Amino acid sequence: MSVLYACKLCFLLALLNSASHGVAGNAAPPTPSGGFSLPIVSNHDTAGGLGQFDANLTSISPHIAPVGWPLYGVLVGVGSGQTRHFYKLGLDLVGNLTWMQCQPCVPEVRQEGAVFDSAESPRYKHMKPADPKCTPPYTPSGRNRCSFYTTSWNVAAHGYLGSDTFAFAGSPGAGGGGHNRDVDNLIFGCAHTTDGFVGLNHGVLAGALSLSRHPTSFLRQLTARGLADSRFSYCLFPGQSHPGARHGFLRFGRDIPRHEHMQSTSLLFTGPGYGQSSTYYIRIVGISFNRKKLNGVKTAMFRRDLQTRRGGSVVDPGTPLTRLVRAAYDVVEAEVAADMHKQGARRSTVPVQGYHLCFVS
Repeated sequence: MSVLYACKLCFLLALLNSASHGVAGNAAPPTPSGGFSLPIVSNHDTAGGLGQFDANLTSISPHIAPVGWPLYGVLVGVGSGQTRHFYKLGLDLVGNLTWMQCQPCVPEVRQEGAVFDSAESPRYKHMKPADPKCTPPYTPSGRNRCSFYTTSWNVAAHGYLGSDTFAFAGSPGAGGGGHNRDVDNLIFGCAHTTDGFVGLNHGVLAGALSLSRHPTSFLRQLTARGLADSRFSYCLFPGQSHPGARHGFLRFGRDIPRHEHMQSTSLLFTGPGYGQSSTYYIRIVGISFNRKKLNGVKTAMFRRDLQTRRGGSVVDPGTPLTRLVRAAYDVVEAEVAADMHKQGARRSTVPVQGYHLCFVS
């Protein structure tokens, strides 16, 4: 007996299809500068080394990832010379800060490779409380340091801000040319305590790579160094239609390709109800299933409340499942269930791995 997780299957395929064409985030008008590209890989797979990006990652894993956990990651190096180690960080378009586990870490969650030890990295520098960037949401702390507390994907991390040299592994055939690109003095968070990280990182991820619009995100820091133009584009695994593709791409600046038939929608950053948000909001007007618009799904269901600054729709390719408000989800669920019934699938009477929209074929 095989079990088909229809809810995950439909939404995940829709996400992969739309993202495979590339989506760019603009925080400011682009100006001429550099760019580079990184491989994107599944968070279930170990990195091992740069060569392991040749692994075939085009198939969808049958395992259902925990809701709210990043589905994709990139490989980055931290440190210089003999002290450099590579870590896999989950893509995060929501959090303000790139962070990773650092020694000492309690609890020390299993990850691929050793946990980063700032004491062994000669170029690592602690951020001091007097630093202009040590302002809310970051706070001065004892030991002449600047502390952070961040939450994303239902995971919380706490520790101190610092900077070090980061090496980004370029994608063969892209602007990276397959070579590492070193960037000095990038700010990140050394997490000494985490909550909710155990198990959810699949024993692989060391932390998160922030691509939000916050000043301490990697996107903003790379832009300040002339490497991103405040723009990035991600291309997820194209699937069986492109059997030669082994991984997706994360591109910055001038490495972003221009497609003649590319479709776009505005990103909502500022204005009433948004303030100076660092996340990427979009306007959703409806949902279609099997090329049929679902009339029960209304635009108002996805609208942001201008007074409470709640609601709205956020783009985040790192999240494994599309999540909807209950009113919209009920309509979509009913349509999926009806379609699966027509195809002869029988709905499971018991939840599977916590999901109740499951079918037995």
